Amino acid sequence: MIRRRLCASLVALFLAAAPAQAGAEEPLHFSTPITYGTHLPGLGKPVKDWAAEVGALSGGTLSFDIEQPGQNVMPQDILDAVSKGTAAAGFSKAEFWANRLPAAALFSGFPFGPDAKTYAAWFYAGNGLTLYQHMYDDGGFNVHVLPCAFGGAETAGWFAKELKSPEDIERLRIRIFGQGGLVMQKLGASPALVPGSKLNQAFQDGDIDAAELYPPPVDARTDLAGAVKRIYLPGWQQPETVMELLINKDRWNALDDQQQLWIETACRDTMFQTMSENPVLAAKALSDFADQGVTIETLPAPVLDRLHQTWDEIAAQQGKHDPFFSQVLDDIRKFRAEIATPGAVAPMAGASSLEPPMTSATE
Repeated sequence: MIRRRLCASLVALFLAAAPAQAGAEEPLHFSTPITYGTHLPGLGKPVKDWAAEVGALSGGTLSFDIEQPGQNVMPQDILDAVSKGTAAAGFSKAEFWANRLPAAALFSGFPFGPDAKTYAAWFYAGNGLTLYQHMYDDGGFNVHVLPCAFGGAETAGWFAKELKSPEDIERLRIRIFGQGGLVMQKLGASPALVPGSKLNQAFQDGDIDAAELYPPPVDARTDLAGAVKRIYLPGWQQPETVMELLINKDRWNALDDQQQLWIETACRDTMFQTMSENPVLAAKALSDFADQGVTIETLPAPVLDRLHQTWDEIAAQQGKHDPFFSQVLDDIRKFRAEIATPGAVAPMAGASSLEPPMTSATE
C-alpha cells in the first residue's frame, strides 16, 4: 500500500513538474486581486511565491496577475468578483465571508481550532476539501476553492492591562473581530473598532486596553512595541490562519487536468513552505519584541478555560442556527480525535505553536 502511494505521488510530481513546451501556446492570464499586500510575510507574500511557481511549472503558459489590495477590487468584494467572473481568481481568507456563509470561519481559523499541520491533514486526508467546496457551491457561488497558504498563528493580543482571572475580561476595551470577538463580548469585554493604523495612538490616549492584530511577523511591522509592553500567548482566537485561492469555476473547468494539477501542486507546496517558515519568523519577531522591553506571557489557565467554555457555548448556538456550521465543526473535532496519538498527552485545544522566548522579559 505504501509503495503504491509512493509511486502515485512520484507520478503526480513528475506530471506537475513537466513544463509546457515553450511557444506551444499563448499564456492564459488570470487577474488575481488579493486581500493583503505581497510585502507582508505569511498573509501576502505567499501568493507572490505561489504565482511564480505556477508560472514555472506551466512553462509560462499560466499567468496569475497579482493585483494589490484595492487596485481593481476591494478586499471585501473578492468573492463576488471571482464568482461573477469580473476577476478570474482571488487570494483571501474565508472568514471575510462569514456574514453570508457562517461556516466560513471554520475553514480559515477559529477559536481553539486546528494548527497548520492538523488543518493540512484535514484538508487532504479528511473531509476538509469536500466540505470547503460544498460551502461555496451550496451558497450559490461560482468558484473553485483551494487552501493555498498558512498565514501563521496569532498571539492573544497586545495588552495594556494584566489578565489574572476571567473577571479581568469584564469591561476590557479590546480591538478584536470575528468569532474571538463574540467570545470576549460574551465575557463582558467591550469590542473597540479601531483601525490598525490608529492603534498606537489609541493605546497612548488610553482609549483601549488591548488589541488583537496579526501574526507576530506582521505585528513587527507596526510600532506597537513602543506603546504597549505586554503580549499574551497562545492565540486562542486563531491558532492558525488559512489563506484560500478562489478561481472562477468556469475558468477552472476550462483548464485541462495538467493545468489544474500545476495550480494544485503549487498550492500544496506553498502550504508546506509557509507551515515550515511561519514558526521561525514568529519566534524571531517575539524575540525582537522582548528585546524592546515587551513582556511575553502565557494566559492563566483559568482564563483559557473560561474562553474555551464560552467558545463552546457560542459554537453550539451557531450550530443550531446553521446546520452546516455544526456539520463542519463536528467533522473537524472528530478528525482531531481520530489522529490524536494514543497514550500521548494532548495539548490544550487551540494551543498556539508560539512559545514565549527565553529572555528576562518573560521572567
